[in-house]
Amino acid sequence: MMPATHESPQSKTWHGPPPPPELTNKPSSLQLISQGAEARIWLVTISNPSKTQEGDIIGHKRSIHVGSGINVPQLHNFSQQPSPLSTQTSTMNTSSPPRILTFICKERFPKKYRHPQLDASLTKSRTKGEARSLVRCRKADVPCPNVLAIAHWSNESDKDKNILAGGEIGDGGDATSTTSSCLFLECVEGCTVRQYFEQRSAKPFDNGSPADDRDGEPAAKKIRCEASAATFQQEERVTTVIDSQTLCVAHTIGTLVAKMHAAGVIHGDLTTSNIMLRNPPWLCSNRNESSDEPETSWVPQLVLIDFGLAASTASTNKKGNNSSGGKKGKPHKQQHNAEEKAVDLYVLERAFLSTHPESELLVEEVWKGYRSYFEDLDDCQDIDVGSVSSSCNTGGAGEGTCTHLVKTVLNRLEQVRMRGRKRECFG
Repeated sequence: MMPATHESPQSKTWHGPPPPPELTNKPSSLQLISQGAEARIWLVTISNPSKTQEGDIIGHKRSIHVGSGINVPQLHNFSQQPSPLSTQTSTMNTSSPPRILTFICKERFPKKYRHPQLDASLTKSRTKGEARSLVRCRKADVPCPNVLAIAHWSNESDKDKNILAGGEIGDGGDATSTTSSCLFLECVEGCTVRQYFEQRSAKPFDNGSPADDRDGEPAAKKIRCEASAATFQQEERVTTVIDSQTLCVAHTIGTLVAKMHAAGVIHGDLTTSNIMLRNPPWLCSNRNESSDEPETSWVPQLVLIDFGLAASTASTNKKGNNSSGGKKGKPHKQQHNAEEKAVDLYVLERAFLSTHPESELLVEEVWKGYRSYFEDLDDCQDIDVGSVSSSCNTGGAGEGTCTHLVKTVLNRLEQVRMRGRKRECFG
């Protein structure tokens, strides 16, 4: 993919207002990965100068408060010294040279259909909320991208340039917000869990690698030929592969989601497209062939991404002391959090069943992993469990707080399923 700058034809692929000039002028490479109604995802590659150059901004490290006592470094431009990107990215991305930095930029661009003050407020608050949820997950050892920096950049200087894709700067341009909020994140290599399941279902493996593998990545989706219902054959339907590897991935997903919920974070958009797999089997098999190390059993390394719809709940420890205040947790608060977690699980279940045909066994394995994580927490002492109050410990004899919590969430999940079925039946 060609760099997506204002001088390249790749810029015609994005829609809406132009990216901020700080994003398009400095990077050595700028690639548009995806774009939705809310934000654009860029893959940014810049050179990391070892010495301060002329024009670099030198000053103290500044940070932005995103709530809950969490501060995130603020980025003014890519020439800023010291740069929060160089101090954090260099320690994570060991595959790139020390002077080359690669990271993800999630740009929430301004919306013309919103009032400028409302748009600026919503854009900043949603960016801060996503950063806050990511930092909370990182503190709880939940695998997710590391937050590098936040920047609020204006693209006002580009208003007179005819570089907009999908339209020109319309009437009333002065009444439109011109601020883009950018969240800089760690670049997670690998493939999505959805790509992994589709690749496993599309073609059989040959020594752990797909037949149509290119550079260790899943093959691109092929265009499906149009076929009438009369010519469609049921046996040609692609089903999801169920084996020890896919079941292991599903169990790990359940454990990962449970760990996130225990940290007091609700994802809001749990799908197999928002879970990354760092070490696909075909990459591990290629590495084992090139090295003399003995082959070990494959353990999936999953990473949660896209916390744009995430929400945080009040985290309460086992003794019932609320971390945000001094009051004890109440039963209605615990039930409210159980509802949010159940809806989170229901979204994940519907994503499995609608995207991956005949994946009921994988969904059951997800629930096993989710349940086992909370049951294992009862054996730990002095551990922080999100949204658990002392009133939760009302189960039967020998039933711990976390075991009772997971039963409450799964019981509420059944109620959410019933509401979903009624909506499907009656509209």
